[in-house]
Amino acid sequence: MAHPLVRAAINRRVTGDPNVWPLHALRRHAARAVSIGSGTGAFERSLVDLGLADDVTGIDISAPILDVARREAAERGMTIDYVAADAREHLRERPATFDAVFFHASLHHFDRLDDLLDVVGKALRPGGFLWYDEYVGPSRDEWSARKLIAPNLAYFRLPLRMRRPKIVRAPINVEDPTEAIASSEIVPATERHFRIDERHDYGGNILSIVFPNLRQPREGGPPQEEFDAHVARLVEWDERAMRRDGTWSTVIVATISSR
Repeated sequence: MAHPLVRAAINRRVTGDPNVWPLHALRRHAARAVSIGSGTGAFERSLVDLGLADDVTGIDISAPILDVARREAAERGMTIDYVAADAREHLRERPATFDAVFFHASLHHFDRLDDLLDVVGKALRPGGFLWYDEYVGPSRDEWSARKLIAPNLAYFRLPLRMRRPKIVRAPINVEDPTEAIASSEIVPATERHFRIDERHDYGGNILSIVFPNLRQPREGGPPQEEFDAHVARLVEWDERAMRRDGTWSTVIVATISSR
């Protein structure tokens, strides 16, 4: 996502403008917001920078990483409450507390999604909303050779010196058993508990699998101009794959339908 052509494609697919990031296009304000899986805190600082929330809490299970988040916020003069806690329990203990619950590339680390989203719904105040920017493609136990045909066909169409491994393999992180543990169930579970007000799909079917396997110019790959030309082709193939097979990444804004 750091490559300018990829970032521009994602922005365009979500917001309609290659220069406007997904969060920047959010047209809602929350007096009190909680961000789940905050890590080093960049997302929460963006919420404050953009004026999207007045009172921001960041939740993460890792206490050491939150020390980094607190330091970064303090250096920028921001007051953000970072809490090391289990997200379910933190939300369960605070019914009707928040105007917004955010997940930025963290929801795909959760299992028992119906239980989680029920807890999220109960933690929201009337009129509150759920926002997430997530990988919603195959879960870690759903990969098959068939799902890897399209990414490998795209990979083999690239110059040999641009390819690092011989083939593209399933993106299963063996060191993190929570990675994509129930990712394919995220949208269906959302639909069972919320009304989806906005959905902006941005693919990733080809790019998210192929790009990490590419040999960059600094690693002996093609010169930057040639490398970028091939990335532009991947962006085009990714869009075709999304239209054909459905999306592996999406931005969703949802509210409780019964309220």
